[in-house]
Amino acid sequence: SFSGTVITGQRLFRELALVLLVSLVLLYFILAAQFESLTQPLIVLLEIPIDIAGALFLVWLWGGTINIMTMIGIIVMSGVIINDSILKVDTINNLRKSGVELKEAIYTGGARRLKPIIMVAMASLFSTLPMLFGSGLGNQLQRPMALALIGGMTLGTFVSLYFIPLAYWYIYRQNRHAQNEQ
Repeated sequence: SFSGTVITGQRLFRELALVLLVSLVLLYFILAAQFESLTQPLIVLLEIPIDIAGALFLVWLWGGTINIMTMIGIIVMSGVIINDSILKVDTINNLRKSGVELKEAIYTGGARRLKPIIMVAMASLFSTLPMLFGSGLGNQLQRPMALALIGGMTLGTFVSLYFIPLAYWYIYRQNRHAQNEQ
């Protein structure tokens, strides 16, 4: 059998990809139980591929590689940014349960969650910048993780603010039309 740094790195990369996949499946089931819906977790989880694309784009743009630190950055970014969407969908659901119309619930939920989403994004981005621009001994190792975090968080913030409410409206708009026809 072969061994060495490259083989060990490839094995760790596959294990981290498996961890990400298993965590997304578990998250889907937890969200399905919380929201009592099978479609709402999909709205939230649609954000992950978009955020990963943003993370990988920034890593590629800076000339970085996809390695173990990049995967760790993607996993951390996914965990942080998905919370914004979960809370936004939960806020909209609570407003709709209290009798607020669909569009008004989306607008009000968006207004209520705007400042917390911006605060989480800014705190995450500004706390990661020293890893990106520092010149210490471990910065070359931490730079891919910082790039993945910054790229994913930047795009993920806009996705949480605009795409998630739009997807929610699109799915439940269809249900409202079906109920009006009956």
